[in-house]
Amino acid sequence: MNNSIKSEGKQGVNKKRPFQLLRYFTITSLIAFVLVAVSLVIFYRQIAVSELIEIGESKNAAMTQSFSNVIWPEFKSFLGSASGLSADAIRAHPETARLRQAVLEQTQGLSVIKVKIYNMEGMTVFSTQESQIGEDKSENAGFLTALNGGFASELTHRDTFSAFEGEIEDRDVISSYVPIRRGDSGVEGVFEVYDDVTPLLEKISIAQRNIAIGVTLILALLYIILFLLIRRADNLIKQQFVEQQQAEEEIQKAYKKEENVNEFFQFTLLNIIEFVNRGSEKAELLAYLKQIKQQFDDLKYWIPKN
Repeated sequence: MNNSIKSEGKQGVNKKRPFQLLRYFTITSLIAFVLVAVSLVIFYRQIAVSELIEIGESKNAAMTQSFSNVIWPEFKSFLGSASGLSADAIRAHPETARLRQAVLEQTQGLSVIKVKIYNMEGMTVFSTQESQIGEDKSENAGFLTALNGGFASELTHRDTFSAFEGEIEDRDVISSYVPIRRGDSGVEGVFEVYDDVTPLLEKISIAQRNIAIGVTLILALLYIILFLLIRRADNLIKQQFVEQQQAEEEIQKAYKKEENVNEFFQFTLLNIIEFVNRGSEKAELLAYLKQIKQQFDDLKYWIPKN
């Protein structure tokens, strides 16, 4: 029974494996470094794009104020009365052509690619894309925000876009709804300005790529340094494990020899008792004891010290 238990214990010892520190480090740290690199790059892009939208909104607000000072006083009466006209009538009206020319002059050399004007009811009374004149935007969230005196902007990618000079393709555009005010007066209408920010977004993409490369190189260098340190620690763990296994095996061997000694003494004691019971001669008993001593010396057992 004891032998079987100790045998099973020895098998359990042999099945043990050292902690695979290097393997766990390689897997977990690689995943962690990749997540950190991706998170940093995404975070940078979000911050850069958010700042780009804020700058674009401020730029469009300043441009709208310029339009309000130059264009609005001259065309205010026409735009105010346009709500009573049909879309075709507004497009055919001479004032629409004059307004379009005035807008083109104001935006010449700028990155603005479209301008729309809404009256207080949300009707599109002017657009550089004439097909949009007459559209109802009264329920549009951006229009409602501007009507209440706020600003609303968004960045979108357009596969095609109808600009001043015709269709353009693959452009990134910031569209801003900006309230029309003159002086301290209330909101008199809403401008929607479309600004082409494709070159700026391309610069952000280039910077994002450079940051990704830089972060990857730094993390790769850090990974290599840590890998070398962990590999050294892993080798020490394996070495200590081997030494521990060898020590345990020596202890197991010692206990095995101790069992053999116990069996030897038990067998010897039984033989001595048998000699005594048979009434053997003293010389015969002494010869047997001498033989036992020789066998005991040959056994050379080792018992571990406590």
